[in-house]
Amino acid sequence: MIDQLHTDPSMEEEPGKLHVVMLPWLAMGHLLPFFQLSKHLSAKGIRISFFSTPSNIHRLLSIPETLNPLLNFIPCSPPPINGAPSSTIDNTIDLRSDAARPLLQEAYAGFEHHLTSFLSDPSHPKPDWIIYDFGALNWAPSLASRFNVSSAYFCLINAAAVTFFIRANDFDSPETLTKVPDSIPFPTTVAFRPFEARQMCSVLPKKTDQTESKPRSSSQLTLIRTCKEFEEKWVDLLGNDGYLPVGFLLPSIDKAEESEAWMRICEWLDEQKEHSVIYAAFGSEVILTTEQIDEIALGFEKSGLPFVWVLRMGSPPQGFEERIAGRGLVWRGWVPQARLLAHRAVGGFLTHGGWSSVVEGMVVGAAMVILPMQFDQGLTARHLAESGYAVEVARNDEDGSFSAEEIARKLRMVMVEEEGEELRKNARKGKEIFGSQKLQEEYITELVKILLQKRTMVSESV
Repeated sequence: MIDQLHTDPSMEEEPGKLHVVMLPWLAMGHLLPFFQLSKHLSAKGIRISFFSTPSNIHRLLSIPETLNPLLNFIPCSPPPINGAPSSTIDNTIDLRSDAARPLLQEAYAGFEHHLTSFLSDPSHPKPDWIIYDFGALNWAPSLASRFNVSSAYFCLINAAAVTFFIRANDFDSPETLTKVPDSIPFPTTVAFRPFEARQMCSVLPKKTDQTESKPRSSSQLTLIRTCKEFEEKWVDLLGNDGYLPVGFLLPSIDKAEESEAWMRICEWLDEQKEHSVIYAAFGSEVILTTEQIDEIALGFEKSGLPFVWVLRMGSPPQGFEERIAGRGLVWRGWVPQARLLAHRAVGGFLTHGGWSSVVEGMVVGAAMVILPMQFDQGLTARHLAESGYAVEVARNDEDGSFSAEEIARKLRMVMVEEEGEELRKNARKGKEIFGSQKLQEEYITELVKILLQKRTMVSESV
């Protein structure tokens, strides 16, 4: 909650001394970290203009909490597409198939027009910084430069994954992506499996065109949602030239809206033993196949463990919910994940390895089982496993298939087997570090200092 954040008295004396525009991608795993960063900065006296669609703003404002008056939302209606009314797809939650993803990209591209109008309007206070997401890599830095505004790319993956992408030699070759880059000077397993590498080559631009590989060429700063206390050697590899960790940006564990649906989940969790429940969710972008849903469901059944499974799309095998009634709960729809993970009954987390979800698990000390599905998630899974905070579900290297038996084995390992005791200890110990408000405050203080310094440098050069 914003009223729990430390407010610097010296900065309260000069409210709005900096003005920052936020441009998050249209997914909850991006909106929420940008929102957390905005709250931390506004608590330091920095004016925030947070751009998103009306429905996404409503999603954020439906999370009950006290907001700093310096945090302002700028509604950006999606543009008409082919003469049709604005798309109702403006968040990955709305996607029912990958075929609809271009509509989401078009909605976000429309932010360029909204931001241009905002920057051109003299009635709006001119921003000092534009902090943007990956979807704006192609236009936000140049637009910022045109209006003499500093820009920063907020990278929502960990430093290990960032380093891998920067140092990989050839994004056109799946074989190259399965090997640790020679320039990484320590032993690591952070590389893609063959099936993941083929997928990445199909979605990544060519190395020569990839802005993300060299974000400093177009922005003054690259912010990374991580901390040195977790991955110091990877942060050190990035160096100090434009890369800045901003901490984990602890998710708000606010009192959720007491809806009938949420109360049902809470009532079920309240009846379970402490740290006995596995919480399972695969983010707002992953669309599980029928085969994957079946194996996960049967894995839960074979594990014998209590669980809450948030299933965004699809249905488990016929008869599954009847067989696990009382021991498991299948939930369809969105839940306040950070709050659910923080419930005393939850001890483990079966996740796709999206970095925002991983952070939410780490800050509450959940023992994690990672089943990576797309993008950087395979790199994150290997990184967490070799760091001692998670185990990864073994998959066929060529086709990515996995078995119910493997799901059950890994769930039992992290929850009840002696083999997983060291991991559980690491998770509990990590909670004390990564869940530290004091540590987060130190990162935000350093960020504000650098935003002020670099803003001053830009102003003096004009």
